This record gives sequence, structure tokens and C-alpha cells, in this order.
Amino acid sequence: MDVEQLLGALRGGRLVDLSQTLEEHMPNYPTHSKVFHNLWGSYWHGGRSLTYQLVMNEHNGTHVDAPAHFISDAQPEAHVTIERVPPARLVGRGARLDCRNMSAGATVSREFVAAWERTHASLREGDIVLFNFGWSRYWGLRPNEKLYLENWPGVSMDAAQYLIEKSVAALGVDSLSPDSPEALKTNPIHPVLLEKEVLIVENLCRLEELPDFFLFVALPLKIRGGSGSPIRAVAFF
Repeated sequence: MDVEQLLGALRGGRLVDLSQTLEEHMPNYPTHSKVFHNLWGSYWHGGRSLTYQLVMNEHNGTHVDAPAHFISDAQPEAHVTIERVPPARLVGRGARLDCRNMSAGATVSREFVAAWERTHASLREGDIVLFNFGWSRYWGLRPNEKLYLENWPGVSMDAAQYLIEKSVAALGVDSLSPDSPEALKTNPIHPVLLEKEVLIVENLCRLEELPDFFLFVALPLKIRGGSGSPIRAVAFF
């Protein structure tokens, strides 16, 4: 690998930060604990430096779900915690599917994905497939998070099965979950994807700025026994 050539290509392109800012009062799934960012030491109080204590759920903000999030240790081979996920799993070709015309609560079908492939290019093994619902426009700090947390669109079971057949590395959404609220109650795709080690990335943003294909890079924290991790997700093109 020619490192200088690689650096030149990256510096000559565009980088889009796809991550929501971690801060107190941000939206999160109702059963997950919230973000707390507490002053620990500061030069304002006579200290030498400024430091904060960060307390948060592994699934706050823009984050990735490890298989262990939904696959119990009763299936030891599939119960993969975040520190065992290879870092390269979230480095690869990204594909953005524009789903902004979908109505609230609707789900992307297998045929929608296949039709997108016919007019763009086939998805392939190792791709990171991002569904751009435009839902990040509803992101807001409490008490303005209500729209983001209600009736978001998702990805259907048949579309999830299709992506598994394609051996993609990950699925990402600019909403709270690839499972719509109704699917979470009845037949969620989370365990189906994660059992096959297709990672799930949630709460992305700025997907509308991306081309059809790009370089996607996101690195999780190496949390021992973690069910997931915050990530800084970026796209290069």
C-alpha cells in the first residue's frame, strides 16, 4: 500500500461526519439510560486542567450494536461482544439508499432494495448499507425529541434477509432503530441480523449529503463484554 497516495486521495476528497453530537438531553430509546456529562476538575476552580466525567449507555447517540445486544450466551458462538468485533468490520464500501419518500412507520421491502440495485449497482459482500429516511431532521434535545422517538420508518424482515444473503457487513439508519415501533413489538429484525453478525448502526445523520457509494469508516470503543459502543462514523468520497 502506498500510504502517501492513500493520504492524498483522502485529503483531496470530502469527509462528511455522520455522527450526532453526544450531549445531555439527547434522544435515546426509552428503556436506555441517558447521557450525563459532569464537571470533574477545572482551572476555573483552581485546577491545572479541565476534565469531565462521562456516564452513558452503550447505545446512546450514534452507535453500533454488537451481536450480544440481542443474542444471549445460550448461543455462545453468536454471542459476540463489541471488543471481539474486528475493527475492519465497519470500514468498507458504504451504500446509501434514499428512502426519504417513505411515510412514517413504513418499512423498506426486499423489492425496494433490489430495484435500487437495478438502477445503481449490486450490493456486495462486506458493504455497509445505509438507509436514508431523512429522520435525523427530527433530532432534538429534550423536550423537543418527541417526533424523533415516534413512528419512525424501518427495514422489513424480507429486506433484512436479503441483506444477509448478500453477506453485507452492516446496516445503518438515520433513525432510532431499523425496526419500526410496530416491528419492535411483533417481529424485529435485530436478532435476525445480529445472529448472522450483520452489525446495526443507529442514529446516523447527514446521509442526504452522500453519493450512492463512498468509503465508510466507524470505530467502536473496545469495551470488554460490551453489547455495543458509541462510534464516530464518517464518509469519504
